[in-house]
Amino acid sequence: MTQADLQGKVAIRMYRGILGDCFLLRYPEAGATRHVLIDCGVLQGAKDGKLKMARIVDDIHKTTGGVLDLVVVTHEHHDHLSGFLYEQARFFGDDFRIGELWLAWTENLNDAQAVALHARFKRAKVALASVVGLSGSGTALHEDARIKTVHGLSAFIEPLAAAANKDKRTTIAKLEAKAGSKAIRYLEPGDVVRPVVIETLKAYVMGPPRSEERLRKDLPSAGAGKEVYMTSLDEAMALEARTLLLKGVLPTGADIPFAPPYQRTYAKAQSDSENHSGEDEDSASVEQRYFSSENQWRCIEDEWLDGAQTLALKMDSDTNNTSLVLAFELPDGQILLFPGDAQVGNWMSWGDQTYPKAGVAGNPAPLTRDDILARVTLYKVGHHCSHNATARAAGLEKMHDPRLVAMIPVDADVAKGKDWKMPYPDLLSALQQRTRQRVVSGDGQPASEIQAFNDSPTDPNNPASLSYAPDELWVELLIPY
Repeated sequence: MTQADLQGKVAIRMYRGILGDCFLLRYPEAGATRHVLIDCGVLQGAKDGKLKMARIVDDIHKTTGGVLDLVVVTHEHHDHLSGFLYEQARFFGDDFRIGELWLAWTENLNDAQAVALHARFKRAKVALASVVGLSGSGTALHEDARIKTVHGLSAFIEPLAAAANKDKRTTIAKLEAKAGSKAIRYLEPGDVVRPVVIETLKAYVMGPPRSEERLRKDLPSAGAGKEVYMTSLDEAMALEARTLLLKGVLPTGADIPFAPPYQRTYAKAQSDSENHSGEDEDSASVEQRYFSSENQWRCIEDEWLDGAQTLALKMDSDTNNTSLVLAFELPDGQILLFPGDAQVGNWMSWGDQTYPKAGVAGNPAPLTRDDILARVTLYKVGHHCSHNATARAAGLEKMHDPRLVAMIPVDADVAKGKDWKMPYPDLLSALQQRTRQRVVSGDGQPASEIQAFNDSPTDPNNPASLSYAPDELWVELLIPY
């Protein structure tokens, strides 16, 4: 597509066949095509994930000439960041130049609230890394469904662990170093900003919220999980100490209710029980009785794994709730909504402020959440169309524009292999109804998706259109304005 073909239109390219987010926007400005990259990742451990990402980065470089006018990172999850990590020689070398880097306020380490949040998350990551280590420990625990859940969710967390000889900086820290401090913006809810070199593109910053209550709310109050919170430092430390004990290590400083002479690890108790194996039943040790097969139903040694599973689920959700949420406004007032993986608390917080915030001079008058959602014509569906990352009454049902299109970055086969319902059937059905079937999926059938746009054009005179790479590496939505 030539520069002339792009005039009066924005192209949104979604990379396909990955369970991860990677979007490239092409936008005409002052006789040039500007490029905005929103996230770049694939799920950790996904089959051929690194190879797919290499192809994607090749395409990004070919399309942009290596100039990324704006890079947006929504949150610190592997499926949104791993492309920068896998292809770091290119991104952090000479192949790419980053004009601006936009991050949420939660990544600003000069912000006291952000620092406290990172401290809590870091401790939880250490605790979960200890649990993940048990999955390869050779013990029976590696077959426990709760450890499998923790292991599966660890694929999203960045970074869980790093080799001693590797650069320990997070991917976000490397991006910050690449962009340079003068090119970084840490965005707050209620901010209204424009990219430096794209003056005609406005962005309303809707999240993440500053409210701790909002940040911690991951499920609707009526949801099956209620609000189960387990991400305090004390709970993470207790979990870490428990994994050390299981490995036969008495952690220093741990809150253990027995004096040192009376402390024994689980492994030592097992060993003692085996040493008493020759004794008759009447003189059998306490250990031998405890570990006997007929008494296994009484054992409580593995019950702590409920807490590990809860922490992993909560850690995953809390990180999603720190997603930077941007509503890009086109010159004609249309809105492109990119919510990262924001969950319920983040969505609910959008009504907590106006855009710009109260007390900030705005011309025209500040917008409300409802004003913005009513003008959404592209919704990038959050968290691969999972059940808890799209608000209903406070979200999708407020998107009234008849031109609405949804794009879902998903690979259902990969999700199914992990027992994840992505896309979630009820949400997918609601999206299809709201968009009149104009749903574009990362694993969809190109012919069917194009047919849906032909059957229900977004506008009778100047409709949005779809195109696909010859090898189906990407799908691109072209929206006129």
